[in-house]
Amino acid sequence: MSVKIRISFTEDEELAGVIRLLSPALKSCKVSRKKEGKHRNAYADLHQGFQNDESGEGAE
Repeated sequence: MSVKIRISFTEDEELAGVIRLLSPALKSCKVSRKKEGKHRNAYADLHQGFQNDESGEGAE
């Protein structure tokens, strides 16, 4: 199973922040060339089998 995420952003700094947060699990990230409209898109793939080791968040 793989995880693919679409990220919508208006400024490059927003995308950089999201990439920094996802970096432990990030496999690849591609920015769409289309600059039409208010938002731009980026597409991220996460490594297969990545687990979040933080305790207490969402663990049930």
